[in-house]
Order: sequence, then structure tokens, then C-alpha cells
Amino acid sequence: MIGRRPAVTGTGTVEDTTAGAVEVLGRISSALDDLPAHRPVAARVIAEADDARSDATSLGRTLSYDPALTAKVLRLANSAYFGLSGRVSAPSFAVTVVGFSTVRSLAVTAMAGLDDVPPELDGFWDRSLLTAVAAGEVAARLGAQQPEAFSLGLLARLGQALLVRCDPVRYPQLLAAAADREELLTAEARRYGAVHTRVSAEALAAWAFPDDLALALAQVDQPGPARPLAVAVRLGLELSERVLDPARAPRPAGHLSAGHVRDAELDALRAPVERTAADMVRLLTS
Repeated sequence: MIGRRPAVTGTGTVEDTTAGAVEVLGRISSALDDLPAHRPVAARVIAEADDARSDATSLGRTLSYDPALTAKVLRLANSAYFGLSGRVSAPSFAVTVVGFSTVRSLAVTAMAGLDDVPPELDGFWDRSLLTAVAAGEVAARLGAQQPEAFSLGLLARLGQALLVRCDPVRYPQLLAAAADREELLTAEARRYGAVHTRVSAEALAAWAFPDDLALALAQVDQPGPARPLAVAVRLGLELSERVLDPARAPRPAGHLSAGHVRDAELDALRAPVERTAADMVRLLTS
């Protein structure tokens, strides 16, 4: 169960859980404690964004102490997605434009070292932003909040960065050998007893994100019914894979969403989601 202390575990039969894999999960738990020291401002932003006493002015002030993170938030606020291109110059206004949840998510990616994505995760931002934008687009149809869906979509692959950091030899081999996302999830479950979205969820829990966000992320790759926010991220992940891996057999949107979103509806979002995500990738990785 997800709690305030990380305890990365899986479900079902694990065919290849070894002492080495257990050691990797222990390293991840340690990394979740250690990472905030490497980006202390980002860690403060995460904590403050979850504080009911915070407002855009105070969060913007804290954010401004990390110039690189501030630049990312300002660029995102000026993207076409938020409709204020070129008009956002102050951190506090940027916080108002993109929302606390998005600022918090960008702080997490900074704290995890994803300003400089390791080569093993080539395409990380492309996939993550496609997922985020798509999840945000379908959120309302599912009864989920758009800002939370966007933020969770952005963080769904965070666990991959932690696995690369903590298992730098074996995990890249799993990434390279997997023909598609489904094969990767199967390989992760066999190796670690947990898939990367579950690791992502544990990171959110360890860093004191609201419980409903961590629980939703933990449900993304679990079989069966899930809360609307988890379903939005499921569909966002599916659309990102359809865009970037067209040879892969698509998973039916109706099955992923319990009939709430059809394949035709998801595919209709492809072109606008691609355009928006490409703009965001350019802004956040330049």
C-alpha cells in the first residue's frame, strides 16, 4: 500500500525477483530520500505547492531561487497550450497560469535530474508531454480534473528515471530489449516485482504529494477498474504510444476506459495533441 514512506512492491507472481532486484528497490527507496538534497529549491517548491497556506506569490518567490526551474515554468506558461504566448514574465503569474500541480510536477522532474535526460531514456520528454497533453484532453470526459491529469501524465515515466539511476546496467537492457511498452511492463514486473508507474507512484507518496494523486498513478497499469484520473493517464499513455510506435498493436480505448472513450475519439485527438506536445518539448528542452 502506498504510504508516506516508500515501499515499492508489486502484485501477482514474479518469476525473476532476485536478491539483486531487491537491492535495486532498496536503492530507489534511498534515492527518494537523497534526491531533495541535490535540488533543494525544487524540493521546497514541491512541499510548498502542497501547503494550503501557499499562494501564487509565495510559490513564485520560492520558485525564483532556482533559475533553471523558473525558466521551464515560464516557457510552459507562454506555450500555446495556455493561450498567453509571450505575455508571462513573472514567476508568480506563471504559477497562476500553469497551476500548482504542474509547477510541482516540473519540480519533481528537476529533482530527479531530468533537466539532462540520460541517453537510455531517449525520447523521455516526447513521450511524457504527449501523455500529459492527451491525459488532460480526455480528463473532462472521465470526470477527472485537467490540471491533475496533465501533471500525472507528465510524471508517469518518472519511475524509469529512478530505475536507470538505481539499476544502471540491467534496466537499460530491459529498455533496449522490449519491443513495446507492454513488453517493458512485463519485463519490469519479472525483474523487480513492480512496474515503472508503480515506482513513480511511490516517489509521489514519498515526496508528500496528495494521496489521491499517488493512488491514481499506482492504478494506471493495474488490471481492472480505476479512478477517473488513472484512466485519463492510461489513455494518455496509449495515445503517446500510438503516435511514437505506430507499428505497435493498439490497445482498445474502450477497454482502457471501461467504455467512456472510443478509439475514434482518442484518434481524433492525435493531431492536436501532437502539435501541442511538440511545442512544449521545444520550450522545455531548449
